[in-house]
Amino acid sequence: MTKLIPIFIEGRRWIQLGQLPIEEEKSLKSWLPSSRFKTIEFQGMVLQDCLDFSVYSYWRKSYGLGHSGAQEMDF
Repeated sequence: MTKLIPIFIEGRRWIQLGQLPIEEEKSLKSWLPSSRFKTIEFQGMVLQDCLDFSVYSYWRKSYGLGHSGAQEMDF
């Protein structure tokens, strides 16, 4: 499972769903209502399907693909 590094925009941490593998993107989109995904303008670019990093982090630990219920070891 890929762990994304957030981007910082206006003091908040975000991830963009397009950075995830397709299976993880589909799983996350099916878990959350579409209203949670934001379009953000940053340095003249429009970033679509952005999600607050804390929500992504919670999903990844609790519901991510391949989740076995065991604590993940992060060395």
